[in-house]
Amino acid sequence: MPICETTCEQEGRLAGPEKETILGWLGAACLLVLLASGYAQAQEPAPQPGPQAEPQDVQDSLRQSKELLQDPVHVDSEFDYIMTARVRLLLFWVGKDDVGSGYIRRGSLQRDPASNVIELLIGSDPAKAPRAINRWGAASEIFHKGACCGHGAESSVFFGFMKVSGGTSASEMEKEFAREKQGGAFLFSAIVNRRDNNADFAKVVPFSSETDFTLHQFDQAKSMVFDRLLESQGRLKEIDSNQFQVCGRSEGFLETVAELVDAAVGANDLQRSLCYFYNGDRHEVRLAQVTRVPSETIRLSLREEPHDYVRTYDDLALAQFEDFNQTSKAESQFELLLGTTGNLKGVPIQIRYQPNWWFQAILNLKTPEPSKEAQNSTTR
Repeated sequence: MPICETTCEQEGRLAGPEKETILGWLGAACLLVLLASGYAQAQEPAPQPGPQAEPQDVQDSLRQSKELLQDPVHVDSEFDYIMTARVRLLLFWVGKDDVGSGYIRRGSLQRDPASNVIELLIGSDPAKAPRAINRWGAASEIFHKGACCGHGAESSVFFGFMKVSGGTSASEMEKEFAREKQGGAFLFSAIVNRRDNNADFAKVVPFSSETDFTLHQFDQAKSMVFDRLLESQGRLKEIDSNQFQVCGRSEGFLETVAELVDAAVGANDLQRSLCYFYNGDRHEVRLAQVTRVPSETIRLSLREEPHDYVRTYDDLALAQFEDFNQTSKAESQFELLLGTTGNLKGVPIQIRYQPNWWFQAILNLKTPEPSKEAQNSTTR
């Protein structure tokens, strides 16, 4: 199945109920968390090449990771999202719908059916966002569950790519983007986390580009990013294998939070706190609270659409998550409004995240408009 181009106008393609809780859909929350936590890391200058080259096993693993991440993906299921953004101005919030978009995809590598792939792309669209704000990121996670490892992953690769902003307020971020345009240098950051029998490491490469890539140009930017990750610049963190043994898991953030969604939608025998590694640091993700929501109506004003976008969903669960970095002691929170039945079981209807005091992002699931028959049946 080829990867289809995703836009705000496309309708969500809903997977069948046989995809139990549709692991990986909450991966969108990961991107928002990593965007926030990654700003400070990306602002640090990349170390200049030194006399000591990266270990050969790391170089080999980086090349293998690049090949994996460039392999074609067979997409089993996909969901599209519409972004709402809210900015705090002194004592009140102002917001706008349809300022960006995103998708979450689940599948496998075409050459390796035993692999599991989660892909996501989320961010603002300069053509829609106020003042043409360009803030976005993408992430991919590939993990392989071998027969030797039971239910766990025997290897995993996580790749993240983001448009970076260090602004601590709306006005500062706007000034920052103006300086970038004036100087013709736009700041991005990329990261690879790799875990297998040969190497456990993370590499972060901040860099500037003369092109201010948007979320619609991710494929164009990706090849350049992969080449930079193979260069000697950047910050490398090798991870002691004992740390992984204590954690007992090779999965990255995307699959880790996906497993916690199972607990949120009813699989109560599953753990509610799981560990993973990101950028060399051990994290814990905890499912803090789950609240049942009988019904929720989402109403959006879409750009260039004469009518509001209105969807009503029943039998939902509001799941609150906490992500804790055991090295920096930093903590992030996010919420997922999840479907609990049918085709939407385990699928985020909304993803809600507030990375700082002045900005909120809400991702709203894009679903087909109900048929007239279905609408009439609900009004009887």
